[in-house]
Amino acid sequence: NFTRTLTAVRPSPLIAELAAAEAGPRAATGAEAGKVVTDADSATPLGERLSGLPKAEQDRALLELVRAQVASVLGHGGAEAVEAGRAFKELGFDSLAAIELRNRLNAATGLRLAATLIYDYPNATALADHLRTELLGADAAVSGGVAAPAVAVADDPIAIVAMSCRFPGGVRSP
Repeated sequence: NFTRTLTAVRPSPLIAELAAAEAGPRAATGAEAGKVVTDADSATPLGERLSGLPKAEQDRALLELVRAQVASVLGHGGAEAVEAGRAFKELGFDSLAAIELRNRLNAATGLRLAATLIYDYPNATALADHLRTELLGADAAVSGGVAAPAVAVADDPIAIVAMSCRFPGGVRSP
């Protein structure tokens, strides 16, 4: 609407190009034609390839993909230079590197990932699990085990390092 109003009196080639670019992706989805988009319609080639593999192979393939992209963004020689469990912040990621990684993973997976990707999934393993969920669905990405709750040990030492109180009305101790 804005572009039509702006160019109604005086045409602008730049605005015309923007309007054409804006209409292009929407027309490609088929949403304007009333077509219902299903999961089968949005399947990616990578998702189709992974669906034929056992779970362990899916995990390995996605982890290698993530590690290779991280290594590429950071300028490392290969995926082996990136530890799977090490936090992206520790590896040297900043916001620009995060966007670069997101863009590379968008291209490699065919997904549309959030800009906050490395902050939501802080290491390569967590990110690979998220990609598996996005590509294959939540049922296929259920992790192997449930973490057991930590149990307190009766003989754990407790140390009170310091305590300070200021109470009104002459109260001197807690």
